[in-house]
Amino acid sequence: MSSNKKKTVRSPYPFPTKFPSPIEQASYKTYNWIENTLWPIKPIPFVATTVALAATLHYKYPENAILDLLPKFGSEVAEIAKTTAVAAIGSYAGVFTLRKLLKHFYFSYKGFLFDNPKKPCLKTKIWGIVRHILSISPPILESCDRLLPSLPVPALKDTISEYLDSMKHILSEQEYEIVAKQAHEFLENEGKKLQRYTWIYSLFTDNYVTSFWQKYAYLHGRYPLMINSSVAHCDLLRDKEATRAHRAARVTWIEVMSHLAIDRQQYKALGDGLVCTRHYKNMYAVTREPGKKIDQLILHGIQKHIVVVLRGKYYKIHVVDDKNNIYTVEQLTKIFHEMISRDEKEEGVIGKIAALTHDTRDSWHRNRQKYFLGNVKNAQILKEIECAVFFFTLDENDDYGYDEKKPEVLSNFLANCLSGDGTNRWVDKSLNYICSKNARCGGTTEHSIADGAEFDHIMENFVYVDLEVLKYKSIEEQEKMAVIEENDKKSLKLATPLNFEVPDQEMLSEITRCYDAHQIAKNDLDLYALAFRDFGKGRIKKCGVSPDAFIQMAIQLANYRDQGKFVLTYEPASARFFANSRTETLRTVNDHSCEFVEAMLNANETKEAKIALLKKACETHVLRNKKCMVGQGVDRHLFVLYILSQGTGIQSPFLDNYINQKWKLSTSHVPNVTNQCDEDTDSDNTWLGACFGAVAADGYGICYRFGGNHGIFANITSYHSAANTDSTKFAKLLSESFHELSNLFV
Repeated sequence: MSSNKKKTVRSPYPFPTKFPSPIEQASYKTYNWIENTLWPIKPIPFVATTVALAATLHYKYPENAILDLLPKFGSEVAEIAKTTAVAAIGSYAGVFTLRKLLKHFYFSYKGFLFDNPKKPCLKTKIWGIVRHILSISPPILESCDRLLPSLPVPALKDTISEYLDSMKHILSEQEYEIVAKQAHEFLENEGKKLQRYTWIYSLFTDNYVTSFWQKYAYLHGRYPLMINSSVAHCDLLRDKEATRAHRAARVTWIEVMSHLAIDRQQYKALGDGLVCTRHYKNMYAVTREPGKKIDQLILHGIQKHIVVVLRGKYYKIHVVDDKNNIYTVEQLTKIFHEMISRDEKEEGVIGKIAALTHDTRDSWHRNRQKYFLGNVKNAQILKEIECAVFFFTLDENDDYGYDEKKPEVLSNFLANCLSGDGTNRWVDKSLNYICSKNARCGGTTEHSIADGAEFDHIMENFVYVDLEVLKYKSIEEQEKMAVIEENDKKSLKLATPLNFEVPDQEMLSEITRCYDAHQIAKNDLDLYALAFRDFGKGRIKKCGVSPDAFIQMAIQLANYRDQGKFVLTYEPASARFFANSRTETLRTVNDHSCEFVEAMLNANETKEAKIALLKKACETHVLRNKKCMVGQGVDRHLFVLYILSQGTGIQSPFLDNYINQKWKLSTSHVPNVTNQCDEDTDSDNTWLGACFGAVAADGYGICYRFGGNHGIFANITSYHSAANTDSTKFAKLLSESFHELSNLFV
């Protein structure tokens, strides 16, 4: 007799029904601050210990060396307060000592990454025991943030050696000799001074890279953000049936809950608190405000509305009623349905006003000052947009999705998510969500706010809540749900139109110019969404190699066949074991990766030799990744040295050469960070992943993820204007490479 076990469904965060008042916000922020200051000790045990110690000192040992050092008070209340203060300081001294020990011994230990998991050393065993004990009192989102170690500055000699090793197969012999000579002179001359400056700077900050990286790699860039910087994603292979109004309502409700959960620090800290969580606060209600020379991120705190664009018209949608009750999915469905049913459309150029945000950042800064901040009505609308939880596009396309027999459908879906149409993204917003006419969803994320770990965490929570926690009703029930009854009119605040004012013809001309410029960039984008369904992560693991390394070697093989040479390849590696950290660059090309590719191209090489070389290449890739994870990467160190050389006026031919190298292959793996989504029981419940524009004008951008054990989804971008690239061709070569590598083990 078979037993059907009911699946346990637990939401990744609570679902409050009321929006917190200012007093409630202050209360939970204060409590969270206390909890984060005391962790791993909880506030209640700390208070109980303090009270017990104070009572003991006051009643049992009123005369002792510590209290005798302090002045005597005539008031009993004052004496109790004095004793309590001494007890609190004594209690916290123990907590402070414990936290320092954890920071310098537990959080700083990285040996477990390099140990044999089957035969760990004694230190790793002790570390594991401590981790198990700490899991009894799990941290909230930011509990461990101040316990993470500072990012170390690598030895300059090691960085230069690793850099030269990674360039051997990229440059010609003559080019390599020049770079090697520059590197040697750098080590002997200006490098020593710049390394000293870097080390001194690292003493005064918890991360010597992040502030420079965010400022100069992102906020200082003057290029348009869409395609060049922003990252896009789309939903599942096959979504549940839904009306557009209901799907938009679900997206809004789930993301509002996520927004509040992050503010309350109710997101589960990844890695039991071992990784940095500082950038989660940048996800919602954040705007990248354009500046003349540099942009800035403006955080607006938790908000009660979103802004929607539909057929060129802008609307403000409240997510709470007048009593701060958060609207349910059903209520939001009614609000969206009513708004869509108005059948309003903004004709003419003014309907393309969002094109202004697609411009170069300095030009957008000038237009924002002139046409928005300089106009009272437009300034108010701009404020509503910039402080909204997110910007939501109700797209009029009705053909987004996945069709196994028509791969162009998915490619079109991803391309539209990445580029928009030039009128329906407010590019400055941290998050833009999209819902098409056929209820397929996607989004665009402004990249300066955070990286893949945060994006993936939010997306996986969204998918889990959408599929497992909130059950879909039938289309008929959704349509009934959308009807506004008489009693709804009292509680629902319907969508409020936001009508921009056009002061003069010049503004219309600027909108047209920006729109036309974006059309050129949009049409130049060459995107192919490869949905490889023959096998996934499970089969690769059976080959005895790292799945990510397997994909990277397949990419190297495909690219060599496409380009006839090895090229500089970028893959982001996590540096999140350190405070205020983001990413490091994992340089894929090395001796072993190249030896493997050359062997695969050699018809006379044996299968056994190819397998051995693949395993060695994958082992090297994994080792390099681990070195990046412990702060021994190359690129962020050299990047900071370059920035400091510019700031101090120190000339360095080596660093100038380094900074001008092109990443012809920019790759990124979208990992599964929560393991809560089951993608194998029903393969349709698989997230199709993300995409980004190629970094080099004549290169490729490849963003991939594993669809459980049944698929690999690789979204490939390049530009039609480049004579040497073709995303469709590369996708075919990559698919063939997957099979070639897998067939080695058959």
